[in-house]
Amino acid sequence: EKNYLMKRFALAILAALLLVSGSSYVARAEDKPSEEKAPEAYTGEVVALDSLEEFKEDTTEAKPLLDFANQNFKLLIGQMSESPDTAEKHIAAIKEAMEGVEAGENVQAKGLIMSIDRSLDMFRSRIAAKRLTLDEVKSQVTESPSDTDAITLYITRVSMAFSEETGEDVAKMEAFLKTENEFVDSLQEETEESDALASYKRASSLLKSLGSRIERLKVYQEMVGKEMMPVEAEVWANGEGFTPEELEGKVVLLDFWAIWCEKYGDDGLQIVGITRYYGYTWSEETDSPQRGEEDVAPEVEQEVLNKFTAQHDLKHPTAVVTDPKALYEFYAVSGIPHFVLIGRDGKIKYANAGMGEARAKQLEELIKQELAEPAAG
Repeated sequence: EKNYLMKRFALAILAALLLVSGSSYVARAEDKPSEEKAPEAYTGEVVALDSLEEFKEDTTEAKPLLDFANQNFKLLIGQMSESPDTAEKHIAAIKEAMEGVEAGENVQAKGLIMSIDRSLDMFRSRIAAKRLTLDEVKSQVTESPSDTDAITLYITRVSMAFSEETGEDVAKMEAFLKTENEFVDSLQEETEESDALASYKRASSLLKSLGSRIERLKVYQEMVGKEMMPVEAEVWANGEGFTPEELEGKVVLLDFWAIWCEKYGDDGLQIVGITRYYGYTWSEETDSPQRGEEDVAPEVEQEVLNKFTAQHDLKHPTAVVTDPKALYEFYAVSGIPHFVLIGRDGKIKYANAGMGEARAKQLEELIKQELAEPAAG
């Protein structure tokens, strides 16, 4: 199960990176990586060059460029944790392959090219930050308070350290932020350089956002032990759905619109996708969802959801909620993806938003624990 979850995490990260450009990411069932690692995972070589060449020959179609990014980013995400040196080699090779690539009049492709380049720079920054401890990075900033590169490295490293060093321990999180806010405030007084001050402002904004994450986590933790709120759907996409009675005695994972693993189905876990109408239509050109320019009829978007779930090989039904306010407020949904784990007793065991490798592992362990609990009666 663990390997499958990590692959889904990698695809989710890639989708997030590419959607920054406003492009649609298409990950088909046949695109799923095999259990064995490809040789390129160890060499850092660029893959899918034929797709890149196809795009160069006809820039009116963005899909080949998406395929090129898809294949290389999936490898790169794995290399980031297993072999940073290989990841750096791969990043350089991708940038070299992308040199001189132009999008012509294709606005979507232009945005995608920019997004790919920014994402590669972000990966590079994270590799550099990962090679150093937070204290080592802070020493660099202390020695040169006006060095914007050092401050940028600090911003990346402190974000990583926040998750690595605190887990979901609120007290540790709050102590961590107190220390880092004091550090940033003290360094700002050491410089008058406008660029440096702007970088410190970004650092302060990051720490503020991490503070907001703590407040959300407190809300999630307060939910634990509450009885679940039944899901009332107007329609179900990708299946017939469930009544509250059919979910009784099962471990239930409420997945507020994200990709997840269907592997535990026979062990008593029922995954229930939840989404609402977002005004999307289906683009025949890119074979993917896109936001509609005008109001989208519910039946049109229902068809989009069915195509999307089939395209991503999702096995669990998704409830389409027409009036999501009460349900989303009850489960404290403030971002997507959002997960709520319900025990066999119908009570909330865990809730959180977002997805990362550590959180995927944590949720996997919690699911196993709940499945080990005997069913009532």
